[in-house]
Amino acid sequence: MLGSIPNHQQFIKVEMEQEMYVEKVKVVELTFEDGTKKLCRGGEEAVLRAWGTYPVVSARWTGEEQTIQWIPEELPEGMIMGW
Repeated sequence: MLGSIPNHQQFIKVEMEQEMYVEKVKVVELTFEDGTKKLCRGGEEAVLRAWGTYPVVSARWTGEEQTIQWIPEELPEGMIMGW
């Protein structure tokens, strides 16, 4: 058991040295054709993506802002990420 602790600490150290992106985004309330509402917290690109994908009829800033953080995933050369 104790032999695995140094490996775990090294993993954490490697993770902490990676570049991290931090962005402050506005929280936007999206209203859909059927009247349902959802909060969108992914920034302007997420609002535009939702508007083009779903039947959104309005977007309203709630007055809130949120900080989002992520570590970019490095993909092997030639590999494409798709959702």
